[in-house]
Amino acid sequence: MSKAHRGKGLKDQPKKGRGKCPLCGRTGVKLLYEVSAHEKKLSVCKPCSKAVAHGKREEALAALAE
Repeated sequence: MSKAHRGKGLKDQPKKGRGKCPLCGRTGVKLLYEVSAHEKKLSVCKPCSKAVAHGKREEALAALAE
């Protein structure tokens, strides 16, 4: 079975969904996960989205919201 449609939703995004994560600063990672920080929507990488969900990285989110 072929994988013809894998990543199809990323091709229309700028840089195919890749960029620099605003929380951890990694470059070239997929920014697929949205996190809300004080009425702002941020696109972050997968490890940062999981960290925010578990209550970590709150100080980084607060710094970006200001």
